[in-house]
Amino acid sequence: MVIFLRQCALCVLVAFLASWGLMAQADSVPSGLDKVVLDQRVIDLTNTLDSTTKAQLIAQLAALEQRKGSQIAVLLVPGTDGASIEEFANHWFRAWKLGRKGIDDGILLLVVKDERKVRIEVGYGLEGAVTDLLSNRIIEEHIKPAFRQDDYAGGVQRAVNDLVLLVDGETLPQDAPWSWTPEAYTLFLALILGAVGGVLVSARKLHWRGALATLALVTTTLTLVAVIGGREWAIYPLAVPFLMLMSGALFGALWLARTVFYMALGLLSYSTGLLLTDHYVRELSFIYWLVLPLAGLVVLGLYLLLFVLMKTAWSQSRVAFFIQLAVVAAVYAVAGFVLDEGLIGWLLAFPMSSCAALVIFGNVAGGSDSGGSGSSGSSSSSSSDGGFSGGGGSSGGGGASGSW
Repeated sequence: MVIFLRQCALCVLVAFLASWGLMAQADSVPSGLDKVVLDQRVIDLTNTLDSTTKAQLIAQLAALEQRKGSQIAVLLVPGTDGASIEEFANHWFRAWKLGRKGIDDGILLLVVKDERKVRIEVGYGLEGAVTDLLSNRIIEEHIKPAFRQDDYAGGVQRAVNDLVLLVDGETLPQDAPWSWTPEAYTLFLALILGAVGGVLVSARKLHWRGALATLALVTTTLTLVAVIGGREWAIYPLAVPFLMLMSGALFGALWLARTVFYMALGLLSYSTGLLLTDHYVRELSFIYWLVLPLAGLVVLGLYLLLFVLMKTAWSQSRVAFFIQLAVVAAVYAVAGFVLDEGLIGWLLAFPMSSCAALVIFGNVAGGSDSGGSGSSGSSSSSSSDGGFSGGGGSSGGGGASGSW
């Protein structure tokens, strides 16, 4: 007993020391940044922003604070000294005390230039206006494209414009129309070639060695073209063979079940047609053009299944069939009377009784199948003192991160 208590005490001590160490590490200030004075709205330790851009950002953020009370700060640093960008951003958010006390309506835009990382840290008070999804949109649509072109000032300015817009209660502009990129064309082509190769192998029109040789040739060619063209696209040697193998295995297996293969091919062709129409002809609602037709096919399939079950019940016993049909009719009548909505109520009662019919006829068909298998004899089993601080600084980790 004494040994057990001693071990428990030792475990508690180890857990305490480990958690204390983690908290100390999270609160520690990276070397070189411990003397940074947080007295401005824009601090650039990388000397990336020119004086004009910096002055414009400071004026814009000061006007926002005067107008709404919320605080937005911009911090550019060379590195995080080994800390994750989330921990780093949260540390400086709390140290800066962004936002008003008790409201915590502050935002920190952090750019880690040498590590090519960026994060938008959002205080509790603004998580409803600047959601994680919107933060991610800002990073993906405005920050990363600009940073990849070494336009750091433009990326920061666009991000600040978006954040100010959201704090003011407005919405971000609609997404730019989606367009095909060379990477997208390549991956789509890999899926098509893989599907064709899988079908040919399954149909014994192509030997698997030839398929692998073609796969290696296509991947090597695309990689060389990318390197010669000055584009280091790592997706070619990684994603292309994976997509081709995955597509080949899928469609090769579907080819063995021709009905399922043609159904999948028809669905894929229909979806591709919708995408092309939406992009080149007119904007479509995929709810009406994709989801609803698929739902209609599911309903049609269920009624075909019900027809098969009823036909099976009819062939087994006419008396039992009419008894089951009477039960379904009773369910329909009860549902119609309970709904009491006139014609609409009786129409709604029809799918309800159809579900009941599936259960009733399905149980009988299943019971007869199991009985038949039993008779055949076979069975199976189953702080900062600086001037720019609002007294806030509480953030639950909301926002988004990214790298370029």
